[in-house]
Amino acid sequence: MIIAETSRLILRHFTPNDVDALIPILGEPEVMRYSIDGVKTRFQITHFLDRVLDYYWQYNFSLYAVIEKDTKQLIGFCGLLPWKFEAKIEIEIAYRLATAYWGKGFATEAATAVRDHAWQKLGIKNLFCIIAPENRRSIRVAQKLGMIYQKDAVVYGLKVKIYRVSHYEVR
Repeated sequence: MIIAETSRLILRHFTPNDVDALIPILGEPEVMRYSIDGVKTRFQITHFLDRVLDYYWQYNFSLYAVIEKDTKQLIGFCGLLPWKFEAKIEIEIAYRLATAYWGKGFATEAATAVRDHAWQKLGIKNLFCIIAPENRRSIRVAQKLGMIYQKDAVVYGLKVKIYRVSHYEVR
């Protein structure tokens, strides 16, 4: 199911058939450098996709496959994840793309489409990002989404920066 389309991208629900396309992305050390759980094996990617698919039913959102229109190639993911953060459930916008697509505006394009989908179709008004302090690329994407640095925090023992945006702050 397609949830959003931009000039260069299609964002759609993942399927179990996407495992093979995700292996070179989530198995790449540079892509997973700032991930909480690091490089993923085929088995871990299969489990990851099972969880993503469950979230579609449980929350009506999850991570979405990011497809480049020109090549029809799956180039990563972008989507929404529920987090129990500081004693309440909040919604994170998360993104991860193959390195060949870094620095070309694809992450911002995908994340903007997901942000707008959250606001306009799902009624989610507040989003946040958990970002490693040294992950400058991700910080730039968050800022382009209208997110503002809120504070430093520790998540799963890792020092991170929290960025937030509200539907009412971006016009």
